[in-house]
Order: sequence, then C-alpha cells, then structure tokens
Amino acid sequence: MVVVVQQKKRKSSPWAFLRAPAPSKKNEHPIPILGYILIALVVIQWLHATSLAVKLQCVIGAALFSCTEYTFYTMTIEHPDGSVTVSPFAGRPGHTTIHQYIMNVFYIPILIHGYHALIGSTALRILLFPLNIWLLEIIQGYTLIYLIGYNAAWSYKGYDAFFHGTIKLWYIHHWIMMGALIELVALPYALPLTHTVANYFV
Repeated sequence: MVVVVQQKKRKSSPWAFLRAPAPSKKNEHPIPILGYILIALVVIQWLHATSLAVKLQCVIGAALFSCTEYTFYTMTIEHPDGSVTVSPFAGRPGHTTIHQYIMNVFYIPILIHGYHALIGSTALRILLFPLNIWLLEIIQGYTLIYLIGYNAAWSYKGYDAFFHGTIKLWYIHHWIMMGALIELVALPYALPLTHTVANYFV
C-alpha cells in the first residue's frame, strides 16, 4: 500500500511584494498604449504647471544628480550580497542612465516644491528626506517596470532592498546628507539663480 502525502501549498503573503526581487532585463517589453498616454499626460502637466525657473531647476537638478550617481559608483563597491562599502578611487565603473535623468526632470517639482509645501520645518525636512527619496524611487521604479518591464535606471539587492529592488534602507544616511545639501546650499543659493536667469527670458 502506497501512501501519498500531499504537501500543503504555502499561501503567498499579501506583503510578499515588499521583498520581491527586482525584475530583470529579460522582462523587457514594448511600452503599452496606456504607457504612452501616461507619458503624454506627465509631459503636458510638467510643461503647463511649472514656471521657466522651475524647469531650469529640473534640468540642472537632474544633471547634478546624474553626476552624483556616477561619482558614487566610482567611490563604492557592491558585494554579491547587495551590501555596499565605500572605497574611494577603487570602486565600480561610473554609471548613470538616461532613464534616471528623464524621470528626475519630471519629478523634481514634487521632490522639492511639493515636499516643501507639505513640511514647513527645515530640520524636519532634512530628517525625513529619506522618505521623500524612497517615495521617489518607488514611483519612478514602478513606472519604469510598468512602461518597459524592468527598472532600467537602478536595481537594489540585499536584505535591505524592498519593493522589487526600488529602495535600499542602507542609503538612509546618504539621503539625509543629500537633504541637508539641498536645504542648506541648493535652496538658499542655487534656486534664486534660476529665477534670475528665467527673468531674462520673460
């Protein structure tokens, strides 16, 4: 007599997506029709809802972040387990993407001006800036996954990577430092320059 033991299938947790790995380039697909509509709506909204000064801030800010990302790669080493260590001048080859740049151009009004409208305290904005960045990464990451099947701009891995590799908790101190730079340097000194330049064209 043969006894067949059936193993119960584990029910997938509704929170499984939190630790789901990032989709790879194998998942790449053409942009869906609704994706083109989404892109058009974002571009139209950005063109009509932002001033020339804010547009300059978006273009320049996205370029500065691309330079920062490229430099960060050259100064760090990513290990197989996803952990990252700082190794000045002995890190990885520099890396950034056009996807990252374009997404940042359209998101900077939310990252800076929307964030300011929501939180009035400078100190609080600096301390909570990682949440601001993680929201950016989740929105941008899942937008890219929807549009082309995977996140072509970045992909985190490791025990502290969540939401299909779109955020990494280890970077919290880097995001706080970025928040401090934006609040204490960029906003009081760089942003007024964009308004000055924009006034010449108005």
